[in-house]
Amino acid sequence: MSATEICDLTIDELAKKIAARELSPVEVTEAHLARIDALNPAVNAFTTVAHERARAEAKAAEAEIAAGRLHGPLHGVPIGVKDIIDTAGVRTTQGSSFFRDNVPAQDAECVRRLREAGAVMIGKCNTAEFAAESATKNPHHGACRNPWDVSRVPAGSSGGSGAAVAARMAPGALGTDTGGSVRGPAAICGVVGLKPTYGRISLRGVYPNATSLDHVGPLTRTVRDCALLLQALAGYDPADPFSAEMEAPDFSADLEKGVGGMRFMISSDLLDVEIDAPILKAFEAALDALRGLGAEIEEAPCPFAGEINPHRRAIADAEFYRVHGERYHADPEGYGVRLQERIANAEKTTLAAYIDAVNRRKVIIRRMLDLMSPYDAMLSPGYPCLAAPVETTTALVNGKEMDFIGLGRNLTGIQSFLGFPGLMVPTGFDSAHGLPMAMQITTRPGDEARGFRIGHAYEEATPEWRERKPGL
Repeated sequence: MSATEICDLTIDELAKKIAARELSPVEVTEAHLARIDALNPAVNAFTTVAHERARAEAKAAEAEIAAGRLHGPLHGVPIGVKDIIDTAGVRTTQGSSFFRDNVPAQDAECVRRLREAGAVMIGKCNTAEFAAESATKNPHHGACRNPWDVSRVPAGSSGGSGAAVAARMAPGALGTDTGGSVRGPAAICGVVGLKPTYGRISLRGVYPNATSLDHVGPLTRTVRDCALLLQALAGYDPADPFSAEMEAPDFSADLEKGVGGMRFMISSDLLDVEIDAPILKAFEAALDALRGLGAEIEEAPCPFAGEINPHRRAIADAEFYRVHGERYHADPEGYGVRLQERIANAEKTTLAAYIDAVNRRKVIIRRMLDLMSPYDAMLSPGYPCLAAPVETTTALVNGKEMDFIGLGRNLTGIQSFLGFPGLMVPTGFDSAHGLPMAMQITTRPGDEARGFRIGHAYEEATPEWRERKPGL
């Protein structure tokens, strides 16, 4: 196979060819390294390419497989890692000036689990500064660009991870998500992204943003691949205070069962932002596709919807300030201008507002569980607008100019606040610009497998979205 053909393969396809000895981990890794070297100057998806470590891990994987010790579907498969996640011996900058030359001695637990599964860590993906902004216009390491149109942003803060997967620089990548930072890039870059249940994946070795909202999540080109990555990542970590003791089922077991007889809710009350017409049209078409597969869809009012985003913001700001306040007051110029503004605003959050939000969240979680109890999942548009230009980050929503940064959290912040799983799947491209659009599938805590089942059924019914790729 040519290098381009190798890079077009999904994780599942690569796994089968590696297991059958039709491809070697070294071939696969070299193909992706070559693609990164060729395309990264235009996209800036990677801040550090781990040529040495990737080649060493690929050779080790090849030797193990030759000796009959195949670890599973990730063995020999290259994976990108967001640059706020520690990687032993490979620079981890947190997207900041303060950690520009930081080289961790140990892998984060999520990276260790990928290594245990045989995956190859191929490089560090560009992130917004301290993962704190949703366009990935990093003031210290340069703006990441959308592979579908390099004059536009890939969203953020895991923009490099989303762009790397969309551009076929890696078949999968790790991101982090505090208010939508996995799901936003997935939506804007036309890939699949999961924010799992809170505590499902260890946060040990991941730089904090807001600790009660932080999640690690995978980005891939298919739902099946996303399930395969979660399988390797999920599991209790007793050394992580935020890790949850919950069973990790076979996340791929029900992928082919379809959605016939399932009931889904949509709630206009929870769409706390104006949504661009092409995205709503694509969402309605996705709902029609699911109805055509045998699902029922109902509108469900949410009387407590107005409480969610104010309480989410109070928690996000207070916890973010706890991480950065001391450093900011010691060296404000070490931060980019937008982050200086964010920290200064976060400092205004009162202790009373934070405690009220933490306490009220417990009630809201119970009420959301009650609201969702008759349904298999909640469906919503993935992002309110298309990718904004890099130079302005001004998005057009039904002809009106809006600031792209932070806009998506009105649709993705809910799941982070509640700790519920949110799966982002592509719903096609707008006719005017050829830019990706998406749908979000929200399930109850611990039920990522149901979200995968729904997403896979929709994906199989709309194969045209997967056949398209950026013209880089």
